[in-house]
Amino acid sequence: MIFLNQKMMVPNLSLDFKYLLLMVKNKKHNLLVKDYDKQKSEHLDKLATKMLKNDDKTQKLKEKKINTNFLKLF
Repeated sequence: MIFLNQKMMVPNLSLDFKYLLLMVKNKKHNLLVKDYDKQKSEHLDKLATKMLKNDDKTQKLKEKKINTNFLKLF
């Protein structure tokens, strides 16, 4: 039986909206915190591949011989 004088329980929409706004705003942060080990390993993999590419470039440059004969032209 429902009484007319009794207050109805209405969800607080402002709190729900604020919570959803925070969830959307902090989406990247939440993803990083949830899978920290996975994200860290992916980041380290990216750094390692970048370093290997740079090492390959420097090795190729070191292997090349510089022709110093062009200085004798002056």
